[in-house]
Amino acid sequence: MDKARSLFSSQCVSDEETCAQIASTWRECEYLLDPHSAIGVKVALGSGLPPEVPVITLATAHPAKFPDAIRAAGLDQAVALPLHLRDLFERKERVAVLPNDLAAVQAFMADNINA
Repeated sequence: MDKARSLFSSQCVSDEETCAQIASTWRECEYLLDPHSAIGVKVALGSGLPPEVPVITLATAHPAKFPDAIRAAGLDQAVALPLHLRDLFERKERVAVLPNDLAAVQAFMADNINA
């Protein structure tokens, strides 16, 4: 853990701060963040790192999945899912429980990458 702590840092962001970041980014950039991305952006902006230090935030969510958060941010943006995801909320949920084993996870991913 000491090695990991020397390489990485972490922070937490409240729901209110997340919604405030969604609203702020929309006002400043007209870019609609999903809550996951908003957390990363909020932490990056408040990291205290010098401006020349690059910070990368990643997220895999789409704002359309979080209409309540978008409304809580004070925005009334109508957000539609991309065409290839329009049926997302009707799709059957798929879950696989895997052992805590890297080879098993890699094999599962290789077998299901295009499933």
